[in-house]
Amino acid sequence: MQNPDLSVRLPADEAQFITPKNAFSLLQIRSTVTVIGLYGETIEVPCNNGAAKPVDLIFTKWKYKMDDGTSGDLLVKQAHKEQAQIQAMDGYKDRVTIAANSSLMIQGGSLVDQRTFTCMVVYGSNLDEHPVDVLVHKKPLPPQIKDKAKELENGKLTSLGVCTAADANPAAVIMWSKNGKLLVADGKTIIITPSVKMDPSTGLSTTTSGLQYTAVKSDVGAKFTCTAKHSLETQVSAPETFIIHCEWTTLPPGGL
Repeated sequence: MQNPDLSVRLPADEAQFITPKNAFSLLQIRSTVTVIGLYGETIEVPCNNGAAKPVDLIFTKWKYKMDDGTSGDLLVKQAHKEQAQIQAMDGYKDRVTIAANSSLMIQGGSLVDQRTFTCMVVYGSNLDEHPVDVLVHKKPLPPQIKDKAKELENGKLTSLGVCTAADANPAAVIMWSKNGKLLVADGKTIIITPSVKMDPSTGLSTTTSGLQYTAVKSDVGAKFTCTAKHSLETQVSAPETFIIHCEWTTLPPGGL
């Protein structure tokens, strides 16, 4: 395999290690692994799945795949130095550090960090690259039922309300229940209309779900809830009860 032309991209302190005697004889690119970080938290991206450093380590370098598909440098940590050299010149400049185990630490995780980061390990006459795909998850705000109907009419399809689960990644899935039993849309007596909208400024998604429901007399006192299912947590809204309006064709027992 042809040796990559790395010396032209390495600072002088690193280039000094590249000599004919220890020129890279092997380039190994490992299979990509995936880690999930939390939105707003520090994301730890492991190097080589957290394996111990090679005894003949020369330096470790982190880079990342930029939006245009090219590679950008983040930092380099030489084995004989205490401090890493930050190479990033963009938004990562003040957000990245390297841990003692060579993991990349990214402060204030956001959706811009959903990309591939690569740990380059140079040791002896070898160069290994360990790519890591980062996903950033955020649970939605607690689901709420809004635009609630003032009352439901017996036997008539009525808009009961709209459930909202805001600011999540990935988008939450909303389900409706009555007295703890899942409501299944049938297109006639129960109609559920879901939608997802992404905020272009944050990349976070808000899921909404409208419920049209045909009430029956036995729904008096029934508790309706919506559930937001997400990879991080399943949350249930506060229960809502509705007045059931019935039109009597005959006088009810006991008269008026």
